[in-house]
Amino acid sequence: MLDEFLHFFGRAICHQIEERSLTISGETLSVCARDTGIYVGIFSTLSYLIMSKRKKSITIPSIRMSFFLLLFILPLIIDGLGSYLHLFESNNLRRLVTGILFGLVLPYFLYPVLSNKLLKQKSETVIQRGRDLYFPLLLSCILGIMSYWGIIPYYFLNGMIIFTTIVWFSLCASFLFSGIRLKALRTGLSVLICLTFLSSLSLLHMWLFPTV
Repeated sequence: MLDEFLHFFGRAICHQIEERSLTISGETLSVCARDTGIYVGIFSTLSYLIMSKRKKSITIPSIRMSFFLLLFILPLIIDGLGSYLHLFESNNLRRLVTGILFGLVLPYFLYPVLSNKLLKQKSETVIQRGRDLYFPLLLSCILGIMSYWGIIPYYFLNGMIIFTTIVWFSLCASFLFSGIRLKALRTGLSVLICLTFLSSLSLLHMWLFPTV
């Protein structure tokens, strides 16, 4: 039942093509290698920001740093387009690495906007020193290597990916309720909208592609 639950929500964000997905102990993850990388990257950066920046008033990266972070997105775009246009053949290792680089940068732009909603004091940029970038990068590399070689237990990694997916979409949904000051209510509504949205996408996927 747990496996069905994880694959149900994985289906909402991924094509779930088996040969493009990582396997651990003979079990295929709920999302493809590229999506695995994306959510490993998101998990790494988001975890670091929550632990190190939750009590600070922060804003998005500086213009120079933003352009630098955007370079992390290019490999996924190149790999994805090249593979889609049949210019070259990608593989799961490349999909995983480009996904990690892509997912790594996303929380640097979303989390400061959300955490700064009700803060009035002067803010600092989310990346102040090297460790603000290197720690998430190191963590995501470690998790990526362990994922690729199947070192992390199947249900732990699969659960972490789906949990991160739900958290990420809930954070995005919280923009709809930014006017609600009661945090518990805002969080509850955000999670409800997230689960409804992901469930709808999964059911739509099942209807459009019943054999996938």
